[in-house]
Amino acid sequence: MAGTIFGIQISMEDHSKEQRLFKIAIPCYGSRVMPRFGLARNFYLIAIDPQTSQVADLQQHRWDPHAELSVARWLREYEANGVICDGIHPRFQAALKAEGLWVLWGAWGEVSEVLDQWLAGQLPLPNRDTVPREQCSYQQVHKRCDNAKHLNINTTKESNMKIAITAQNPSPESQVDPRFGRAAWIMIYDKEKNDWESIDNSAGINAARGAGIQAAQKVADRQAVALVTGAIGPKAFKSLSAAGIKIYHGATGTVENALRDYLEGQLTETTTNDATGGV
Repeated sequence: MAGTIFGIQISMEDHSKEQRLFKIAIPCYGSRVMPRFGLARNFYLIAIDPQTSQVADLQQHRWDPHAELSVARWLREYEANGVICDGIHPRFQAALKAEGLWVLWGAWGEVSEVLDQWLAGQLPLPNRDTVPREQCSYQQVHKRCDNAKHLNINTTKESNMKIAITAQNPSPESQVDPRFGRAAWIMIYDKEKNDWESIDNSAGINAARGAGIQAAQKVADRQAVALVTGAIGPKAFKSLSAAGIKIYHGATGTVENALRDYLEGQLTETTTNDATGGV
């Protein structure tokens, strides 16, 4: 017997305690792979039956960095054997390896599609490394790659989107600038490249008028699909809306946290301009 959760086939067979299952951890936002491991708070923990290559169990857990500082240790406590993710910083790779977890990075798209690719043996292993056979579910264990490019599992427009976030400094660790038109910087996150671009908006700070429209043009020129900011004025709102750019105001905290909240669907789209203005 089998069931389906988020498009993933789950085996309903009784697995004896003696049978050894192994677990794959996939950082996620909604049903998709989180583009940056370091921003992830939610993880799918997927138990695989190595004898049948079937999913025996699937659960979603949320990592609280205040309760457990090390995400690698937290995943190990959940008995994860390995991680499949998209972009990941070398320090996270080292931490996971130190806890005995292998890492396959560069996979993006729907979690169900990534898992299907894994089970079918179609995801090569990164960094010319070999995952121990007893920890894998497919026969092509010794396939290798140099990870020179991402594995294009999903090539929809959503995967190629750019998100603009106002910032006080040119860094993802910066605090969100509460203003839009007169924000010091505008950070552009490219989901496809998993990279940031910083735009100097000092001209807007010193502009006598039209700061919001000028900033909106910069966002539109970068082909962003969404803007995350603190507050926004009516003229800038109208310009961005005309360009088809979705607006999310009321953001606080760091730019990275604002991006994570956006990717996890925790922000509400603005349909009318913020009454407090944004310049």
